[in-house]
Amino acid sequence: MITDEIDREILEILNRDGRTKFTTIAKRIKRTEGTVRNRVRRLKEQGIIQGFRVVTDPENLGYGSQAIIKFHLEPSYESYAQMDQLPFFCVSEGCKLISLYRSNGESSFILEVLSKNPQDLDYFVNELKKFMGITNIEVLIKEKKIYDHLS
Repeated sequence: MITDEIDREILEILNRDGRTKFTTIAKRIKRTEGTVRNRVRRLKEQGIIQGFRVVTDPENLGYGSQAIIKFHLEPSYESYAQMDQLPFFCVSEGCKLISLYRSNGESSFILEVLSKNPQDLDYFVNELKKFMGITNIEVLIKEKKIYDHLS
């Protein structure tokens, strides 16, 4: 658990730029570099910080279409087992799977997918319909980012 405001300040700085040096963080929050280092280590051990990554702009990488795809999957061992193959299937259809979530409500799964163009996305969705037990596919095209806490 986050214990205090110091942890929150450290996390806020690292969320903006995960490469920020501990000495820089220490200066900003008026603490020692050792304090920052120990707190980051503890936050990692507690699973609050799960890693550091590069955040890219899909459009600048050549992905013209970004979509959220919601669908229902009939519950069975066979239908759930095929979800393990979805990342590989997505790549073979000219798309990139960003995330796959299990959810509640009318849709039992939510995908976030990138594609080079709308045709690749359409093809992917049509192929997805062939998966066993998938029904109620809804495609939501991401148009314009309005807010992102990482920006």
